[in-house]
Formats: sequence, structure tokens, C-alpha cells
Amino acid sequence: MKYFYSILLLIFFAGIISAKGKNKETTYTTEGKFVYDASLSANGKVIICTDNTALKAFSVTTGNLIGSFTGGHRSKVLCVAQSPDSTMVASGGSDSTVVLWDYLTRSIIQRITFATGKITSIKFSPDNQFILFGCSNSPAYLYDLKEHKKINEFIDQKMDVTSVAFSPNGSLIAIAGGDKIIRLYNSADFQLRTELKGHTNWVRSICFYNNGQNLISCGDDNKIIQWNLSKGNFSKMNTLKDWILCVDILNNASNKSNMFVFGTMNGSITIKYAYGFYKAKLNSPVSKVLILPTQSGLIEIAVATLGSGLIQLHAVDMKVSD
Repeated sequence: MKYFYSILLLIFFAGIISAKGKNKETTYTTEGKFVYDASLSANGKVIICTDNTALKAFSVTTGNLIGSFTGGHRSKVLCVAQSPDSTMVASGGSDSTVVLWDYLTRSIIQRITFATGKITSIKFSPDNQFILFGCSNSPAYLYDLKEHKKINEFIDQKMDVTSVAFSPNGSLIAIAGGDKIIRLYNSADFQLRTELKGHTNWVRSICFYNNGQNLISCGDDNKIIQWNLSKGNFSKMNTLKDWILCVDILNNASNKSNMFVFGTMNGSITIKYAYGFYKAKLNSPVSKVLILPTQSGLIEIAVATLGSGLIQLHAVDMKVSD
């Protein structure tokens, strides 16, 4: 339930933020302006976002609508993921339901209804065999897509789950939330491997990078933490006094500077790169940030917001600072 009240607070802030943005931006056409989550396809060509009780798929290149996924949820969709092979889409909603979709036909493959809390975060395993999802009433679940059954329930979390992730090779499962702890589990036997303790308030978003050797996290304590999982240490980056709701980082060998992007409650977006920062200010809380692949080498990001829809920004149009 605390996740639900956090969402209400975000909506409240979205209504009072009134500073006008000066950034050049491309806005994807959604029915609603409150976009809780977005997911990028493995090839970087398709972005799918939540849109009220439905999902919308867009071409990253043109911004055009590819199609809609409708009829799966009775109330707002809160999270979405695309399978690594781009054949399936999974969504979770405030109706406590997970829906698995066929990407090409946009039809429902199966509906998963055993959860009791709102579905707050969802991810596919790298081998497309499982989905991992977390709930507002603290459990997280691993579900076998072929066998159509729950494989494991993770119950160590003391508060709402806000973010879940698989390591790139699928050997680790990460779960984070309101109790300030990021827990890592072995996916082979579901045993707790370690607890990452560094945040002093809710953890909002987690991402593996550097081929699973590192993890980045952000939270309501205004901190970005980069964890070295092999050495067991971490480094913190303090930001302005604002909840950091989302973070994304490139997971490839070319990202030697560990470039990442994060978004905050007051609508601030920051891209950290080797020589400093790109910064932008939007009119609404930022619920999701995604780094987009480009042929030009210029940095582009997709931004889901709670009040301004789904937007694409170019770093060249953002302010630069040291």
C-alpha cells in the first residue's frame, strides 16, 4: 500500500510543478499524460510504454505509433517489459494482474492473477523463459512462462518492492524497495547471496551493467550508488535534495566512462558522462529514463513522465555543466 501512496504523492507533485521547460523535445502520442513505465526493445528500435489501462508501441526512429495492447487490464498499467527476443511483452497493473502479450499480434498469451498487491516492476529473464515481478505488498515472484506456474516467492522484503532485475547472464536476481536494501539472489537455487546496504531511504530503481559485475541504484535519499559486486564496495553520488525515481546505464564495453542518466521527482533529468553533465528540466516527475542507441553517436534518451507523457530528448539540446 505504501507504493500506492507514493504514486498519489507523485501525482500531487505533478500538479504543482509549473516551471516551463526550454528543451527541444519529441513527444510520443499517448492518450494519457501519466506514463508510469517504458521499455526499449533489445535492438533499440521499439519503445513500449504504459498508457492508462493499455500499452502503446512506438518506433524510436520515427516516433510513429506501431500498435496498442488493449483489453488486458481493468485499471492502470504500472510497469512493462519486452522479452530479449522481442516476441513477447509483459505488463503489470494496479489490478494485481500480470499480462503476457504476443508482440506481433498484440493478443493475450496468458494472464497471471495470483498476486494480491499492485504489480510495481517486471522483467524477463535473459533466456526468455521466466518473468520476475514485484508487488506493492512486499513479495516478488519468479514465474515459469512455459510451465505456466510460480517457481519461487521472495519474501525477505519488509516493504513495497519498487524495482527488480536480472543480471545479463541470468545468474543473479536483484530486488529492491522501500526497506532501503537491495537483495541479490542466486537464480539457480534462489538463495540470498548478499544484501547491499547503502541507501537511507526507499530504493526506486536498479540496473546491472558492465556485464553484471556492477549495479547502479537510486532512491529517495537523493543518491546514486554504483556497486562493485565483485569487490563488495560502492561509490555514492549525491544530487540535489530531490527523490531520484529512475536511472539507466549502458551495459556494453564501449561505455568505459559509465555514462548514465537519472530523473527526479521535480522533473530534473541529468546525463552524467566523461566530461561533465547534460541537464534538462521538465514540467512533471520523471518515472523512467532510457538511453537510446543512435547511429550518429549523439546521446538521445526517452523519458516517461507523470504529467507530460513520453518524451524523447537530445543531449545537444540540454544544458552542459561541469
